[in-house]
Amino acid sequence: MEKKSTCLPKIGTGSLGVAEAQSTWSRMRVKNILNAKGYIVGRCIGSGSYSKVYQAVYRPVLLETGPGHAIALKLIDRRRTSKDYERLLPRETVAMLALNHPNIVSVMSIQEYGPFVCVFMDFCRCGDLLQYVQVRKRISERRSKLFFRQLVRAVQYMHDQGFCHRDIKCENVLLASQDYVKLTDFSFAKQCSEPKRGASELSTTYCGSIAYTAPEVLKGIPYDPKAHDMWSLGCVLFIMVTGTMPFDESNIAITIGHQERKQYGYPSGLKLNPAILDLIDRMIEPDVSVRATIGQVAEDSWVLV
Repeated sequence: MEKKSTCLPKIGTGSLGVAEAQSTWSRMRVKNILNAKGYIVGRCIGSGSYSKVYQAVYRPVLLETGPGHAIALKLIDRRRTSKDYERLLPRETVAMLALNHPNIVSVMSIQEYGPFVCVFMDFCRCGDLLQYVQVRKRISERRSKLFFRQLVRAVQYMHDQGFCHRDIKCENVLLASQDYVKLTDFSFAKQCSEPKRGASELSTTYCGSIAYTAPEVLKGIPYDPKAHDMWSLGCVLFIMVTGTMPFDESNIAITIGHQERKQYGYPSGLKLNPAILDLIDRMIEPDVSVRATIGQVAEDSWVLV
């Protein structure tokens, strides 16, 4: 497997002009190039408006036999991306190459072919957390704690390294096994400056999924990206233990009102550990000045015991 790069790959169309690149490049052409380099691209396991994720196997060209190394390939077609994404792509690349943690999806290399960007990363064979919850309706307290501890470690590492995720959600938590989760998708990741008096540099890029987004972000005011991560992490914990969403995302104005009044409810008849309720309450907190930080959550009694 190629070693993880330590520098940014060039992002551009290579030696071809833009018009020529538009007309001559295709996913099949890229797959053929990769195949010649030892990457065997298999079935599509996920897709978005501008990218597809494939299950793949890497086998060095000199090794004609053997099992190879299972990986995932994210193939981004820059012709389909928005101007906002073009601006964020270098940030995503920096974050993916800089972060190295057991509970964060590892990127082995990033390669470019014409308008396509190929991101080679860990293959997590058990799907994502949302699928896991949907199949089981909700997750037991014991397993929720197991997963949540791992996510807390991942986010704490990110924040300590000066990065914020800004799109934490169940779909971006992958299961490498039934007991092992990894945080992925750094499309909106931001490298934060050194904190001043305990606060991060404020962000003005309003991103993320509504159902997991803090009220200050939905209102379009400059926000602390680390505090935004904490709100989203609280939503993930809520979904794991209840199997439901804390807020309805169909109407943003109504959602903001419910968030600011802390109007979220638990399913009827569901009895949860009061310690979980207290932790969620401190994370899904509209007042940023008192919202739990990642350090406080890592030291929470329910998380530790």
